[in-house]
Amino acid sequence: SKDVSIFFDGYAHDFSSIYKEDTKKRSSFDKLMDKWFRKGIKDRFDITINETKRDEINTILDIGCGPGHFVVKFLEQGKKVTALDIAPSMIEITKKRVQSMGKENEVKFILEDYLEYKPTEKFDAACVMGFFDYVNDPVIVLKKLINDVKKEVYISIPDNKGLLAWQRKIRYNQRNCPLFLYSKEYLEDSLKKAGCLEISEIIDIDRGYFVTIRK
Repeated sequence: SKDVSIFFDGYAHDFSSIYKEDTKKRSSFDKLMDKWFRKGIKDRFDITINETKRDEINTILDIGCGPGHFVVKFLEQGKKVTALDIAPSMIEITKKRVQSMGKENEVKFILEDYLEYKPTEKFDAACVMGFFDYVNDPVIVLKKLINDVKKEVYISIPDNKGLLAWQRKIRYNQRNCPLFLYSKEYLEDSLKKAGCLEISEIIDIDRGYFVTIRK
């Protein structure tokens, strides 16, 4: 949505520094917050990169690619990447990272809402991190993912448990950015309605779930 695009366009460098401080330094307070509350970001990064290192995964669609930390890692693994985001500043940061690697020919950049995107061919895998937090109807997105991907989909899902989830909801609401949090039951029900629960693996990670769909 437009609100999500505006929010992340302004948040790009701060968000990027959670992973790597090459565009903006993090304060000591931020680093403490990372240690306490952002373990899930590292977990989902490590799990995804471990999955994509296999030879049978050659082409990857990174949906909500953000500042491109996954894109860089996929390129280091020798993959062909399509990087999609709705925030122009996120795409720009990713482009600069890719250019510094000299890998522009290995990446296609798409500035578009995923639901509007019509790929010309199917991908081996899709990386969908920090995306379902802003999705009003997860079933529609899941069905499109199953259609667009040949082998595997890696998804992070935010849970709705505890004080931190409640605080995050309030914080995003103040910035007019929609936020959707999930119970395990709602997640399983969404996967079931999309017809992919039986081929999905759900792992509990810090402040959420990691879903791998294997076709």
